[in-house]
Parts: sequence; C-alpha cells; structure tokens
Amino acid sequence: MKKIFILFSLLCGVSSLFSQNDTLHWSAGKPLTWNDFKGDVPDTATVDGSVEVKILASCKNEAKYSSSNTYVVTVFDWGNSWVKPKMDSDIYLKYFQVMFDIGELYSRKLRKSIKEIKDDPYPVTFNEKCSAAKIGQMDRVKQFKKESKNGAFEAAITRWYDNVKTELTELDAFKQAPVKVSK
Repeated sequence: MKKIFILFSLLCGVSSLFSQNDTLHWSAGKPLTWNDFKGDVPDTATVDGSVEVKILASCKNEAKYSSSNTYVVTVFDWGNSWVKPKMDSDIYLKYFQVMFDIGELYSRKLRKSIKEIKDDPYPVTFNEKCSAAKIGQMDRVKQFKKESKNGAFEAAITRWYDNVKTELTELDAFKQAPVKVSK
C-alpha cells in the first residue's frame, strides 16, 4: 500500500509540473504571439526582451527507462517572458519563436535518444541524457543570439528560423502528441 501511495504522489506531482497554467506547450499549430509575453520588464533590463523556454522531462523508472515510461515536453514560461514596450515587431517575435523552436528541437533529440537506448552500447542515465539535451539547447540559443546580434540582424533570424524548422521536420517522428491545456 505504501508503494502505491508513493507512486500516486509522484504521478500527481509530475502531472502538476506538466499542466502549469503559466506555461505554453510548444505546438506547430500555435506559434508565439505578443500576448504570450506576460512577464514584467525588469527595471534594470539591458536587453529589449527575454524568453524562458524549458525542456521538462520525467521518467517513471530511470533504471529501466524507455519511451513508454518517459515524458518530455517543451514549454514557454509566460510569467518570465517579457518585451519592452514598442519593441514588439514581427521580426523580433520571430527571433523569440526560433528560441522556442530550438527548445522543441532538443526535446525531440532527447526523445530520439531515449527511444534508441536499446541500440546504445554505452547507455547513459536518463538524467545524463536530459542534461545533455538542455546543454545542447543552451549552446544553440547562445550561438543564435550571437549570430543574430540579439535579435537585431534580420537575415540571421530568418536563416535560423528556416534551418531550425527543417531540423524539426527531420525529427517529426519524435514530436510530442498535442497537450490539452486544463482550464
């Protein structure tokens, strides 16, 4: 009975983690809009806007993880994403969309690596795979920010947008089923 209670508690906690009302789950059919930026602009802001994109992952049993007992989702944190007034241009929105798409790209890469665990002669733990995906995401976003000059270089933003969309398409087999938002 104790094991059932612990499992139930864990599942409830993970469920609430993934159904937060202050996040937007990545969806090909629902690109970002300026209404998704609900955070307050910090008084000390040195940039024109900021987004917080997270890869959330859970595993029921890490010792025997497989795609059947893992869950990976990309979320956009509304409350911590903001833009300064009068900076809400189409290209700047595309800049932030690329960051959201990069998060989804690394979620798909994580799902793929989990699915292919049986073929891995040197398997690593679930947490190591998650960490690698998050580091890959951060490195890729850092490179994007550098090349786009923090959203100021339109040609770089457009090139990255197209390239990341292509990479997402190549990993379509590893996209997450749409998540229904609870009301």
